[in-house]
Amino acid sequence: MLASELPAWIARLVAFVFGALWGSFFNVAIYRWPREMSVVSPPSHCPACGKPIPGWRNVPLLAYLLQRGKAGCCGARMTPRYFLVELLSAVIAVAIAERFVVNAAPMTELGEAAIETLLWFVFAGGLIIATFVDLEWMEIPDEVSIGGTALALATATWRPSVPLEEVVLGAGAGFLVVQLLLVWSWERLTGERGMGEGDSKLAMYIGAFLGWRGALFALVAGSFQGIVAWAIARAAGAKIGPSADHSHEEDVASTKREGEAAKGAEEGDEEEDAPSRRIPFGPFLALGAIEFLFFGGAIVDWYLSFFE
Repeated sequence: MLASELPAWIARLVAFVFGALWGSFFNVAIYRWPREMSVVSPPSHCPACGKPIPGWRNVPLLAYLLQRGKAGCCGARMTPRYFLVELLSAVIAVAIAERFVVNAAPMTELGEAAIETLLWFVFAGGLIIATFVDLEWMEIPDEVSIGGTALALATATWRPSVPLEEVVLGAGAGFLVVQLLLVWSWERLTGERGMGEGDSKLAMYIGAFLGWRGALFALVAGSFQGIVAWAIARAAGAKIGPSADHSHEEDVASTKREGEAAKGAEEGDEEEDAPSRRIPFGPFLALGAIEFLFFGGAIVDWYLSFFE
């Protein structure tokens, strides 16, 4: 069966449901990986009271809306992140299906288009996880960057939209450019840490999927957008950096950290407040990567047209 023979509405509907379901898993990974917990065991449970969550209370999107943002077992407040991640995953899944299935090249087999769509959704899912973990914890899980890079290299031939040599070069260049210039060199020149190794490995992950052009685009576009966001936040007097509020998940360890941070603030400890003046770069790298996935060719062509 050809991809063009599948009705577009079926492809979009399946993609939306599929994306929302996996968005629920992404939420689990966002919560558990920074805490070094397994995403498999224990099964889904309420972080506030510890009770297992039955399947009918765990339906993506609908569960949050029907329960009005509260846990059905104990009434604890749920973070809007759960709904946002599920919705974002569903929308991105539809966008990827639109490009690689609905608008697949003529005579493309449906199976081939579906495999490529699945792989690009895995890539986007890793970016979603990395974004929300970095926003909250100022770190990027190795499960995303290293595990995702290995998957990207192993499946490169199943993504014909990016040549194999560009994938290999992109992984190496993505890591080395950030690590050499923005981590080691920056620290040597300024005496302060700029980006971290997590950003280098995320750039490697992006390059392994998008190739060296995608990695370079994500780095440049992400840097520009990060600077703009930093300037706007500073001008507005907003706190910059990862959220210290994990209360929506009632995590005992995070509650202890919050108490220690509050105590340090009361004592005028500037070191405790330092992270709030930093801005995580991972989300902007991820944003640049998504922009390149969907609009990179058009943006690059538009830019190069100025030199013709």
